[in-house]
Formats: sequence, structure tokens, C-alpha cells
Amino acid sequence: MSTPAERIERWVYEVVKVTRLPIPRELRDPECMIGPKVWVVRRIRCVAPWLVRRQRPRGCCWHHEVDWCQAIAIAVHLVRQAHVAGIPGEDIGDFVMDRVHDEHEDLDDGERTAIVLLVGLDAGIQLSDPGDRWLYGDGQHRVAAQLDQGVRETIVQRLELLDPVTGLPVTALLTLLVAKRCHDPVVQHCRFTFGQATWVRT
Repeated sequence: MSTPAERIERWVYEVVKVTRLPIPRELRDPECMIGPKVWVVRRIRCVAPWLVRRQRPRGCCWHHEVDWCQAIAIAVHLVRQAHVAGIPGEDIGDFVMDRVHDEHEDLDDGERTAIVLLVGLDAGIQLSDPGDRWLYGDGQHRVAAQLDQGVRETIVQRLELLDPVTGLPVTALLTLLVAKRCHDPVVQHCRFTFGQATWVRT
């Protein structure tokens, strides 16, 4: 197997349910983003979204002023187009913004900026490897505003490591190696974290 220094980095763009994401907890400001009541409402939205009303865009801060439903609908549609076309992750941001420029000239500056912050390389909502407990690298305020507005799907970015010999993601390669080594059909998956493999039997 390759060493960490030899592995190839690839950006992956995924469309996920907003309610699958961790509820942002590390926010310190602005006031409209924090407080026990706000956190409880977001928690309810994750488990029973029909019990709380969606907020409309409002002028308390930039994140809440953006119409995330509109911005994400456009971004998700175009990211899925990029996936179908086989466009690699590092080029998806340019692909999406070119289409936005050509097809959505009437889009407000706020929503246009929001799309940039969803698909721009190394600028989007970034999470650690979902094989482990998801943690934010960036984007907590954006996710909080999306939860408040009842957005259903969003785009997250994560960095995936590829083995230079097989071209497979390291997590997939480790799964194959573990299953082959153990000759065990109940090996379900393998996580790769900080250079160590951990396999799980179920």
C-alpha cells in the first residue's frame, strides 16, 4: 500500500440532507445564530421538521438574508450535472459558476455569493471523513442559516485520498484488503483515520 506522502488528493462534492449534518454548536455570533431557543428549534427541525415553521430570509445578518432555498436549488442542480458529465471535483466550482453566469443573469448578488461559498474549491461547507464522526472544517454559519430556513439538501466538500497504484479511495482499498486478509464475509466496512485502519464486524 502507498505511503501517505504518495497518495493523491481529490476533492469530492456531495449532495446531502441538511438534517444529516451536525447541528452547529461552536457559533459565538451574531445573536440571531446563538442561544438555547435557537439550538432547540434546530434540533427539532432535524428530527421532526414538520413541527417548526421555516424562516423566510431576513435582514438580521448576511447568512439569514440570503435565500438559501433558491441558491442551493441552483447549485445542487448544476453539481449533479457536473457529476453526470464526469467533471472532477477540482473543476466543479468553475463549471457551476460558468453556468450561473450564462443561465442565471438575474440572480441577486447575495444568492450568487452563496453559490460561490457552496461550490468554490476550498470555500464550501467542509466536513471531516464521514466514516468517522462528522466535524466541521468550515461552514457552520451557513448550515445554521439553512436549517433555520428549512433547506432540505445542501452541498458539502471533503478531501478524499486515492491510492496512486489502484486509483481507489484509501477507505475502499482498505476494505478490500481487510476482507481478503480475514476471509470474513461479515466484515462490513473499514475506516481510515490518521493512517490507521479500523474494521467493524456486524
